Amino acid sequence: MKQLRNAILRSFILYFFGLSIVGGLIEEFFASLETLVYEPEYQVLFRVIGLILQLVAVFCFSYAFYRSLDKKIEEQSQKIAKQQNTLFANIAHDLKTPLTSITGFSKALSEGIVEPEERAEVSSIIYQKSLTANELLDLMFQYTKLNASEYSLNRKECAVNFLLKEAVADNYDMLEQQGIELFLDLPEEPVVKNIDKIELRRVFNNLLINACKHNPAGSQLAISIIEKNNQTKIIFADNGTPIPPKDREKLFQPFVSENETERNFQGSGLGLAIVKTIIDKHGFTIELLDDEKYTKKFVITF
Repeated sequence: MKQLRNAILRSFILYFFGLSIVGGLIEEFFASLETLVYEPEYQVLFRVIGLILQLVAVFCFSYAFYRSLDKKIEEQSQKIAKQQNTLFANIAHDLKTPLTSITGFSKALSEGIVEPEERAEVSSIIYQKSLTANELLDLMFQYTKLNASEYSLNRKECAVNFLLKEAVADNYDMLEQQGIELFLDLPEEPVVKNIDKIELRRVFNNLLINACKHNPAGSQLAISIIEKNNQTKIIFADNGTPIPPKDREKLFQPFVSENETERNFQGSGLGLAIVKTIIDKHGFTIELLDDEKYTKKFVITF
């Protein structure tokens, strides 16, 4: 929607200046004619003709402006519709695997096909697949909510370094289970920013989950906060699985392709898209940068 607003603003500026120039030229032309003609009736005629031409110019420019807006709105609507169709198609695709497993194992249990000693294992599989399906639906809800035009952040003053510590503590068991070696370098003094605490916490959680899902055991994850030149940078760097250069530009896009091979790194394809949306709504930036020590480094700049 921001791109659409900018396009409309550019069109309006061009319309205004174009109309002003043409209207000014018409007025100047007929004013010069009036100075050459002394008969009052002809002067009135020239004024009437000039006024009519100005009205015609207004009509032509207004019609051109309307057509330009209509085209841009149609293009944006088609783009949004395509994104939504891709979103739902991929969610349906990703939900199919856990739901198929749940259906199959549930049927086996109800028909008594599963041996008694295997029931606990099958029940555990059903439970895990249910969690996966619920996670996918939750991600879809978060993403659609954040992109709704009526959604706005609930910003308040908050110490981001303390919020980051809380997120790390909440996800510490997951980091240990995945064998991720954690290094923290956070300021002791509060680093206060005007943020939506819940949404920025979601950013930290998603980046931590991303580090666990897409890096092998034994990988190092370094999280730090740097304050320099009136800027604050939050850094998530790891030495795990590198991201191919061809995938870097589209890493923050939701479901950039239905091709499964292109989505292997992104998993569900929504986690980092949600991160980028929240950061953009705050007016901050997030980048994926190279580093001499680490294979990838996500940098959030306030």
